[in-house]
Amino acid sequence: MNNQEFLKKIGLKLKVIRSLRGMSQDDVVNKLDIDKSYYSKVERGLTNPTLLYMKNLAEILDVNLEDIISENINFTKFK
Repeated sequence: MNNQEFLKKIGLKLKVIRSLRGMSQDDVVNKLDIDKSYYSKVERGLTNPTLLYMKNLAEILDVNLEDIISENINFTKFK
């Protein structure tokens, strides 16, 4: 898997987890105090967020950072 595919996969995971948590993008960006367009790029795999950004995002989504970056994930555990 190349870097772009990896970022897209991470972004899709974030979107699914956020949706399963019943959160909107606005909810996330307000809690992180970031720009919505940046978060949208993260979910679409168009940018490479920092590790600290991902750590904070994992906390907001109430998920382990490892679950976000692992190549395999079972979404049923987030319901």
